[in-house]
Amino acid sequence: MSAEDLKIDSLDKLYFSAFQFTAEVTEDIFISEYKGSTFRGGFGKSFKRLVCINPEENDCYKCIVNKNCSYHKIFNSNIDAETSQRLNIAATAPRPFVIEPPMTNQRKYTKGDQFTFNLILIGWAIEYLPYFIIVFERLGERFGIGKITEEGKRGKFFITSVKCSGRSIYTHQAKYLSTNFKPKTVVDLLPLRSIYKIRINFLTPTRLEINHERQLLNKQDDFLTFIIRLYNRLFSLQEIYCKENTLIEYSHKDLETEARKVKLLYSNLIWQDLERYTRINKEEGNEKDIMKYGGFVGDVMFEGNLEPFLNMIALGEVLHVGKYYTFGLGKYEILSIT
Repeated sequence: MSAEDLKIDSLDKLYFSAFQFTAEVTEDIFISEYKGSTFRGGFGKSFKRLVCINPEENDCYKCIVNKNCSYHKIFNSNIDAETSQRLNIAATAPRPFVIEPPMTNQRKYTKGDQFTFNLILIGWAIEYLPYFIIVFERLGERFGIGKITEEGKRGKFFITSVKCSGRSIYTHQAKYLSTNFKPKTVVDLLPLRSIYKIRINFLTPTRLEINHERQLLNKQDDFLTFIIRLYNRLFSLQEIYCKENTLIEYSHKDLETEARKVKLLYSNLIWQDLERYTRINKEEGNEKDIMKYGGFVGDVMFEGNLEPFLNMIALGEVLHVGKYYTFGLGKYEILSIT
């Protein structure tokens, strides 16, 4: 049976754009091996510092101008109780962006080195691309990233260009942003049809949880764990950021029935721990705690009738799966299909 025959949303209203940023180092950068936390953390802090006109108010939800604030629109993840119930998610919504850091083990970048990173924007967040570009420019040129040196400075860089679908839309020299690009949907992705076997490689740590307990995808029926987490994330992104109509109610009953028929053939996954510092009380200052946010990497193979799940698997290859995706976690690729 296909998704059309079942009560599974085709996700054809979900639209997005992917952008590749190229940067050149101006002052040496010292950075951890997995760079997602550095880029995501630096981006969030820089965004707020640049656009906030009421910095005395630490709690954005109490700020009297939050309805007109670009930072709040992008980072506000609180949703009302009705929406939460309809989408079967907690009181926080998935954020409409993914930052994919440089996928290398390089930890030191010297002056003149270049690196690339990707940004994926979803739904109406695409309209905020100019904000993202400016924030990344200020992050690199003014605030810096990476470890603080003995001189008390962080590494610096500047954005040389931004591309979409291989075509340049912004350069450091011209300072002109072309909006002549078209967002993509699932129909623009590689068509997957009549597939019975699929091999997926998780490139960055992927964290899937059930009742706050991490999952490793090593049991025969763990395709269900993977696909429900993926479907719920994509469905929520579509309903919150890509549609103007009233939200429809989320259900994975049919999806669960069909997913139980797909079996895990093998699992070659290992757990990779990651840590980052996080403030534990924003209102009282800079007290920090260590947050663990690792996940599994490696490849798995599933076998069964995969046709009802092809749209979501193809979309997930671009939009990631699991927790901490804004850091670039949960990135996977389809290695082979049968």
